Amino acid sequence: MRLIVAAMDSEVTSLIERFVQLELEPFKLYQGKISGFDYLLVVTGVGKTNAAAGLSYALSKHPNMEIIINLGIVGGYLVDLHEAYLVESAMYHDVDVTIFNYKFGQIPGQPEIFLSDINEISSKLNLKTMRLMTGDSFQTSKIDDKPYIIDMEGASLFQVANRFKKPIISLKIVSDVIESKHQLETYTRSEQTLDEKLYQILLKLLEVI
Repeated sequence: MRLIVAAMDSEVTSLIERFVQLELEPFKLYQGKISGFDYLLVVTGVGKTNAAAGLSYALSKHPNMEIIINLGIVGGYLVDLHEAYLVESAMYHDVDVTIFNYKFGQIPGQPEIFLSDINEISSKLNLKTMRLMTGDSFQTSKIDDKPYIIDMEGASLFQVANRFKKPIISLKIVSDVIESKHQLETYTRSEQTLDEKLYQILLKLLEVI
């Protein structure tokens, strides 16, 4: 079985409509088939703690998952609106224990950056790759001068996957561009309209993993 993870219902409406609900609390769990494979879907809620708790819950109940696939919308800086990306690396932008000689963004006992081996997949799908930054805030101002995408869950999912020794792939679509004139309005529209695009790219992704 494969595990799909999303933060919000609106990101996976097309999947929810096709799957059967197994649980409502403490996290929404759904199950279904895509192209003959069995999938479990967990909707964690927004934020790092929800993401980590939801994924840990799903993996504890279903420990034989082959792979974790994260879907979601993200903000971005120096990237194109509604562009799809595979996450090549994930890190926290709001963690700082450098006083104890850790790298900025590094959780003690964890890697500085969580990596995903998706080069072959990105080539097959002709999808761009991008680094992901995660923190518990909706960012409207840049935090780095180089291109990146940003969310409130991704690095936590990578950290949990690392703990459970499970491979993870993260597919993201840019819902809003940081420091653009109408960032909040664009995000609000995108949250309600990008689900189908995510679903169609997901189907292509599932064919090559």
